[in-house]
Amino acid sequence: MMNEMGRSPASTVVILGIPFSNVSFADTIEWTRQRVLSKRPAYIATANMDFIMQAWLDPELHRILLEADLVVADGIPIVWLSRLMGPGLKGRVTGSDLVPMLAELAAREGFSLFGLGGAPGVAEKATGKLVERYPGLRIAGCYSPPKADILNMNNAEILARLESAAPDILLVAFGAPKQEKWVNLHIRQWHIPVAMGVGGSLDFLAGAQKRAPRFVQKLALEWLWRMFSDPRRLFGRYFANISFLCTVIFRLLFLRYMPVFDGGRGKARLELEQLASLNAKRMVFQPDSDTGQIEYFRLECAAEARKRMLVIDLCECKWLNSGDLGVLLALSRYCRSAGRRMYLFAPHLRVARLLRFVRLNRYIKVSETPAELMQRLSEARHSEVDGSIQLDPDRQLTLKLPVEFTAASLGAFRKEFDVAWNKMEDGAAPGGVSVDACAVEFMDSAAIGFLVSVKKKAEQARVEFRCFGFRDAAHRTLKLARLESLVTERSSGVVT
Repeated sequence: MMNEMGRSPASTVVILGIPFSNVSFADTIEWTRQRVLSKRPAYIATANMDFIMQAWLDPELHRILLEADLVVADGIPIVWLSRLMGPGLKGRVTGSDLVPMLAELAAREGFSLFGLGGAPGVAEKATGKLVERYPGLRIAGCYSPPKADILNMNNAEILARLESAAPDILLVAFGAPKQEKWVNLHIRQWHIPVAMGVGGSLDFLAGAQKRAPRFVQKLALEWLWRMFSDPRRLFGRYFANISFLCTVIFRLLFLRYMPVFDGGRGKARLELEQLASLNAKRMVFQPDSDTGQIEYFRLECAAEARKRMLVIDLCECKWLNSGDLGVLLALSRYCRSAGRRMYLFAPHLRVARLLRFVRLNRYIKVSETPAELMQRLSEARHSEVDGSIQLDPDRQLTLKLPVEFTAASLGAFRKEFDVAWNKMEDGAAPGGVSVDACAVEFMDSAAIGFLVSVKKKAEQARVEFRCFGFRDAAHRTLKLARLESLVTERSSGVVT
């Protein structure tokens, strides 16, 4: 969603694997103003503890938050955790308070708002209250689509309404994680400068739900107020959130301070000649660097990433605080935008365990030994990262899915499939369709939607459809979408 070099990595802290922007309300409003003026589509996520807990279980939501343009801390526990893990956040930036501020910005600057989601009539009532409060505010439109899952929503109609209204700021109230996944599914198709998932904020504005009194909010007890206002729906959620928070704090403290015996692994060193032979460059990361050193290191890595794979050597790191993790994540995102992969070499067992614990190994490949790293680099040089589509003489269509099968990579793959499908149908006796997902490390809802459409095409053409090879994060994403029926042949070693 973004060019990561456009944001200083010092402004991002990674809390439990989620990159939070170290911003205040005023910073967020100014960032939004500049983004609207730039006309480049962006997404703001307001993440709380429930978001983090869901992201640990849902690889797609985690990826969306990792690549969102701005993630703000919508909850005081995240601010507390930031102080435990390194540089502290300026404070929480709650979505419910941010929405009226965005309306005030829009009224002042002449921007327009669109309210999408909520129960019928809620968006209209909420935006009407905003117009009363901020005269001159332009409402581009409101729409509450019929309830459905992401792939079965009336997406064509929604996108047509948005294109006609052309809002500057889009408020999406589908609830998490549906709103995050829906925006990620469509953001590359529109020209809306800023979209934000707002959860129940429109309900609060419309009066459909009541917020806690101001003094309760100041005491950081709004969650308790909400829980007792609707215990049947929220007690289980908040109990799970509190249990999760206590567990992760205990495990973080254990990771940080308990003795670790790694058998001398921390002394392992990389052979530069071997790296050069694999077209990789080693860069040594220094933890707790000042802003100037971080900027120099970042620019040096960016220059190298344009030419070869990048290996960040963490041999000098006995621990990584949230600011260090923010720098590493920013570098990885830049490498991805440059079409390169970044690898972490973490010889110290404590550091390797931390990276696994906060789930960053889902996004950045982490190797604990030189041999493991060399194997990963060698595999990367010979892998078919972009996938392939082949039509054999027997008119069998074979789809080898890309390593990263997402909305960002789907366009070109879909076009290639359409060409091959038309060639197959031109024959007197179409063979069948075989989908090989063995190489897939990650996929999102857009990819699942494509696979569903391929299966439907095969059924309509009355040809055999085979789909196999999903593992780990990709298989979990299918399971969460309740579309395991796509898989016609089970693979061994599937992690659920």
